[in-house]
Amino acid sequence: MVKLPKKGLTDQPISTDIGMVFQYLFEETEKIASPKDIAMNHTPVVDIFSTQDSIIIEVEMPGVRKDEVDISILHNAITVRGLKYECFEEKKINFVCMERSFGRLFRVIDIPCSVDTTRIKAVCKDGLLTITLPRVAEKRGIPKKITVES
Repeated sequence: MVKLPKKGLTDQPISTDIGMVFQYLFEETEKIASPKDIAMNHTPVVDIFSTQDSIIIEVEMPGVRKDEVDISILHNAITVRGLKYECFEEKKINFVCMERSFGRLFRVIDIPCSVDTTRIKAVCKDGLLTITLPRVAEKRGIPKKITVES
């Protein structure tokens, strides 16, 4: 049996540290998830690449209608949700093979740098959702002279 120390890294009891972590995770999950996201059954594949001006995210979403796509941004993550309907009207179909998936899809994509959220563009064409995130110049890495007032 392993004995755990009574104090965590912050000299607080470990249970408090763990409680704070769970509280943080709960609050962050509430911001991006809703009850309809619980039954997600598909995670779309994503390609992310950068140009000098932008970060570009391509999400494969074949069969998803444009009006069934929901994109949101919070902090440094883009959330993509969608709904892909089954295309079979007849209920008396006997499948020989069925590899395509249907239902709700969900993906959270981390953004690797600062972007201009007012100029984000999303285009859905031929089953490919392309999200363009214009980069913002990082101002914290540029030295700036600050005058001292008396």
